[in-house]
Amino acid sequence: MHHRTITALPFLAVLVACGVNGPSNDPPSTPSKARAYPEKAVYHATSFAEWDDAKIQEAAKATIMIAPTERCFAAESQRVLEAIHRINPDLQVIGYHLLMGANRLYPDTTYLRTTLPYALDHYNAVRDDWAWSTAGDTVLIWPDIVFLNPIKNGAINRDLINKTVNLIAKYQARSGSAIDGMMHDYFMDAPYLNPSVADDMVGEVDFDGDDVAFGSDPDEKALFMQFQIEYARAIRDRFGPDFIQIGNGRPPQEMAELAALLDGILYELYPNNPWFKTDRDGLLRLIENQADGYLHKAKGRTWSVCTNQHGHLYGNNMFCLLSSLLAGCMYTELRGQYSFSSWTIDIEPGRPLGAAIIEGKLDSMLTVGRAFDRGEVRISFYPTGRREEYAFQALDSLPR
Repeated sequence: MHHRTITALPFLAVLVACGVNGPSNDPPSTPSKARAYPEKAVYHATSFAEWDDAKIQEAAKATIMIAPTERCFAAESQRVLEAIHRINPDLQVIGYHLLMGANRLYPDTTYLRTTLPYALDHYNAVRDDWAWSTAGDTVLIWPDIVFLNPIKNGAINRDLINKTVNLIAKYQARSGSAIDGMMHDYFMDAPYLNPSVADDMVGEVDFDGDDVAFGSDPDEKALFMQFQIEYARAIRDRFGPDFIQIGNGRPPQEMAELAALLDGILYELYPNNPWFKTDRDGLLRLIENQADGYLHKAKGRTWSVCTNQHGHLYGNNMFCLLSSLLAGCMYTELRGQYSFSSWTIDIEPGRPLGAAIIEGKLDSMLTVGRAFDRGEVRISFYPTGRREEYAFQALDSLPR
């Protein structure tokens, strides 16, 4: 390990008793400007109307900002977006978009037409693509989000793909390319119905209409997944190699064919997405996904983000930050809601000196570490996969 004489940074360590493989990429050789580590990502799911100069200054410290597509295309958002870009011209704006869903709207659309026209136009464009159960009931993802049918006439619903891509292109042209990419929420192996709506639906999900429920229909399952791949491919074909696509959900973390069309993964509820049992599993998958050749690169790099809505519990914001440094990702701070407020964690590690190194075994203690100009990130796990310690240790605190 290299050691230099620098101003000492505070030692940051957290001992926890909570929580239920491949090398990391080197930094890209052609970034638009020198990258500051750790890299931040703003995730803001509501209006920008109340943002003041202080919040704009804070948001401009990020590398990307994820916000609803209809907000990114809205005239009322331009004040904030333009102000952020004046401070940080390199910040990338990512539109959050429902992959196979549409918000249910109500009869009075005057507000939407004048304030969020994209939301209304999207609703109208896909109104004939709602999914229905075998009993003719609306298939809902959440109480106000309708599932869209990815299958039409026994094949992939390419009309739905084309209508969506064309609408995005229309608003991109009209806005002067307001977004630099999209975060797709979300890719899935099977249709997710939130418990708040699933128990009230009459009938079974049957996208292809053959009276065989989705769970018992392998052909329907294959078309369901292929639709998602073709959707990502259509976005790539229309908007080019540097249009950033970030995928949420399990398939981007496991399917090479899909990952090759995406530039990043949103690790929502990192590290314990529903399909991971331990924090160690989550971190090892994160590092594995960032290995060179898995994700496509846009603008010379990949764009994955670690986040956890329960960031105020158990130090998850810190764990997201340190994990992002190990894997070469970005992180965001959330404290119980998907709404940006400010940054609370201050670490200045400098630039990475190499890839992450994994030491130990799964049946004993396992530690992942990475050296930086100004210190070292280390995360250790018990044999159960639970966190033992996670820390950034400043250079002057490290043993010589």
